[in-house]
Amino acid sequence: MRSLYKGIIGFGLVSIPIQVFKAMESERVATHWIHEPCHTRIQYQKFCPTCERAVPSEEVVTGAPLPDGRFVVLPPPEKEAATDHTITILNFPELREIDPVFYETSYWLKPGPGGQKAYALLTQVMREMGRVALAEMKLRSRPSLAVVRAYNDSTLMLHRMYYPESLRQEGASFGADLAQELAEKEMVMARTLVEHMAEPFVPENYPNEHRLERLRQIEALMPTAEMPQAAPQREVLDLMEKLKASVQARAQHGAGAG
Repeated sequence: MRSLYKGIIGFGLVSIPIQVFKAMESERVATHWIHEPCHTRIQYQKFCPTCERAVPSEEVVTGAPLPDGRFVVLPPPEKEAATDHTITILNFPELREIDPVFYETSYWLKPGPGGQKAYALLTQVMREMGRVALAEMKLRSRPSLAVVRAYNDSTLMLHRMYYPESLRQEGASFGADLAQELAEKEMVMARTLVEHMAEPFVPENYPNEHRLERLRQIEALMPTAEMPQAAPQREVLDLMEKLKASVQARAQHGAGAG
């Protein structure tokens, strides 16, 4: 695994050097749009429909849309002299007090040189006390909340979180009126069914069957795969244009001489 960055965990007056690694891989099997006749990957250009031309990167800016369809052009972000990679612990709630709806992305935390003992201490204390660390952090200059927790006896994991205002509260009342319609007999039967189906969660029992089937499909088709045709180089095209111009000039010269 490749480290995303090096930083520190600020734990009171203790600073724990760490390395951050992405914990999850995308379950999607990578696919791309290709041109069927030559099996070349399709390229996309930034195109302005008003100017009717491709737009170079230096002409692209960030704009915020207004209700009337106009855009406010935003100034480019200020370049930071050095990104602050400090994960600052704010407090220690219980894990059950944090709704999983706020979790966004997971990362492994590896202790850096000189931080092994403090890392192990924080891991063991949180595990024994049933607590996690609520923290503030920055990743690629984007600030966010985070939870640092003991994944097992020896390793810390970090979960980047959404801020509370990101939650669309309108959805929280979708089922508010349904509970009034439930009969006690229905509740008893539902509890019985849940008790019969109750079992511990074992991650290995739930592989991504769709992904495995797609991989088997790709493996079966590998012998029929074609190499993309080499795209003509710009130099070759320039040479062809020069040759055509030379032939045309020669033909015109011959006609004039006749």
